[in-house]
Amino acid sequence: MDEIDPFEARLLFGNQLDNLTGAQPTIERVSGFAIKHASMADNLLDCILEKLDKPQVPPRINLLFVIDAILLSDHRTGTTTWTELIIKEAVDIIKAVIPETPGGDANVPQVRKVVSGWKRRGIFDAAVLDPVESLLANRAGGSAGASDTGMKHQEIIKRIEEDRERHKRQKEEFWIRPADETPEEELQAYWETTSDLNEADWREIADENQEYRQERRLIDVIQRQV
Repeated sequence: MDEIDPFEARLLFGNQLDNLTGAQPTIERVSGFAIKHASMADNLLDCILEKLDKPQVPPRINLLFVIDAILLSDHRTGTTTWTELIIKEAVDIIKAVIPETPGGDANVPQVRKVVSGWKRRGIFDAAVLDPVESLLANRAGGSAGASDTGMKHQEIIKRIEEDRERHKRQKEEFWIRPADETPEEELQAYWETTSDLNEADWREIADENQEYRQERRLIDVIQRQV
């Protein structure tokens, strides 16, 4: 049972979203609040959607990371409170994170990784994922520099570091298995959930390579200016 009323929850959550960064601890803290107060999910989701309407594009990706963490929690616990609400807004959320601007282009590779995770875990069915993947299909992404996105060099370095930490955590989470699972059950689980290498996999590999090259160029430029 929630110990705070909806109005107070909205104020607290909105303040947390205003101070959200791409650092994994802050994403976990904000998503944890949303999960704890799932009875107010519709109200809290409205807060997220309002923040997605803010003019500055790059920070919107952090809101998507919060949504991703909430969906992962629903998936692990078998609850659907948040998932059922997000299903209705999924396309609009992705549109808001990757508008057709340099800042939106810079978010495309990260969004593809998030969507790929949803697909791999079976969080959404094809009816939800198909229109989302269509939005991403013809977007190159990853080509924006500091001046295009409006981010300062220090912010870019910070974002690169946060991305690396988040990817590390995601890989660790992927390998976590139930304590009572036998090796045979683990093998069977991987066998059933691992698909053939397909076009989406090649696109994700290409995005990661492009993202690495972009980060390397930005770091080189920044180091020469220091």
